Amino acid sequence: MVVNQLGLRHAISQAVALNAPAGTIVLYIAGTAALITDTFVTHQEGAYAIPLILLLSLVIYALMSYSMYAFSRRLSSAGGYYTFVSRGLGTSAGFVTALSYITYEVLSFTGFGILGFLGFGYAILPSIGISIPDPDIIWMPIAVVFIGLVSLLIYLGIKPSLRFVTYTMFIEVSFLITTSIALIIMHPARANLAPFTPSPMGNDPYAIFAMMIYAIGAFVGIGGSIPIAEETKKPKRNVPLAIVATIAILGVTIILASYAQVITWGAQNISTFGIGSNAYPLLTIYRTDFGFASSIVFWILIVIVLNSFFTATVSLGTNATRVLFSMSREGALPSFLSEINRNNGTPTMSMITLALISMAIVIGVGAGFEFIAKMSPLNALLSSSIFLLILESPITYIVHILTNTSLYRYMKKHTRMNFMNTIRYLLIPSASTATLVVAIVASIYFNLFYVDAVYASFALIAVIIVSTVIMRFKFKERLEYLGDFSL
Repeated sequence: MVVNQLGLRHAISQAVALNAPAGTIVLYIAGTAALITDTFVTHQEGAYAIPLILLLSLVIYALMSYSMYAFSRRLSSAGGYYTFVSRGLGTSAGFVTALSYITYEVLSFTGFGILGFLGFGYAILPSIGISIPDPDIIWMPIAVVFIGLVSLLIYLGIKPSLRFVTYTMFIEVSFLITTSIALIIMHPARANLAPFTPSPMGNDPYAIFAMMIYAIGAFVGIGGSIPIAEETKKPKRNVPLAIVATIAILGVTIILASYAQVITWGAQNISTFGIGSNAYPLLTIYRTDFGFASSIVFWILIVIVLNSFFTATVSLGTNATRVLFSMSREGALPSFLSEINRNNGTPTMSMITLALISMAIVIGVGAGFEFIAKMSPLNALLSSSIFLLILESPITYIVHILTNTSLYRYMKKHTRMNFMNTIRYLLIPSASTATLVVAIVASIYFNLFYVDAVYASFALIAVIIVSTVIMRFKFKERLEYLGDFSL
């Protein structure tokens, strides 16, 4: 890989794009609303409090981000999280983190990026008068072409791919913020602070907490700049700054958009927000509420959302290939995965491996829901996406829990533990870990998600742990240098 080729703007764009703000705003906010209405039937106006729920979730994710922020000020490696954990808890915990992170990236690459793109296309195109030819199977070759285009952009090198991502992210975020402010200005009588209070949720702390845990997923891209640290100029300065900037950009964009949506929809109609024929309320709003410009604004939104899924997939793929490369370089994975393109530093074999695995997952899971579970193509794609995203959630939490736990151990070796440092490196990460453990329990107790997917995630975690035990006792030498490399 080529060092010092990326600047702060690239690091920020990588992280923001990984979160796909437009895709998150269109799908996640509506999904949260539907979940509130369906799960907490006594709070039919609960969706009006989505801005509050997202704000609380952002605070929780900011706490989760502190460990990665503190580590990234000291360590800069393509290994990212597993390098942090290896330095704090040892190589076995580092290997668990590495496998968990790769699993999370692959499931996000397929479940959010590819299937999110396909599901959104299948849902929106017929509603605007565009028929889909051979809908039962056409999504399969489209998925292959989509993965091919993403792989091509990654293959061309991280600088040109992130140049594209940077420009499109600026347009995306600017459009979302500008149109959200416009909606608020156009509905002055509806602007109020109620969406930032618990009253729409009946002042029910349990319901608010449960939905806050679910909504954490709206901000999962905040650490997206960590695996590209080796290729970033002044990484110990720019990567931590990128983490802070990403929290601010995503927080403002997503929370502002959610507020604009709910007040435009109106408190009196909020029980229909995200439900049935109103499954995509933002599309309805943009199609009708901008007067003579509505048609233009609506089509710009469609293009931006589709591109949002594309750039998120590019960012996810970029990170996954860097971690595969790093593990191979340090001997934990086969050496062919660390082969790079000499012209631009792209880990070519890691990229090809990711593409092949992703094609198998997308087509296998999608076809399973469509032809075995007998679902319509649209429902199969949406169900596949939701299943894979829920499957990855506890695995993602494992990565953060291990990172939080390792921070104190690492800092204890490298700095003096006074009172303030104990708060920074022990209490804050411990609070984050407690929240993540509760999140896993809540997902089962409140039956918020496909609980079978959560159990399947536990099975995957068990496989990761067993693989680590085998690696430790049968191939111990392969873990010897795990997490060693850092600029």
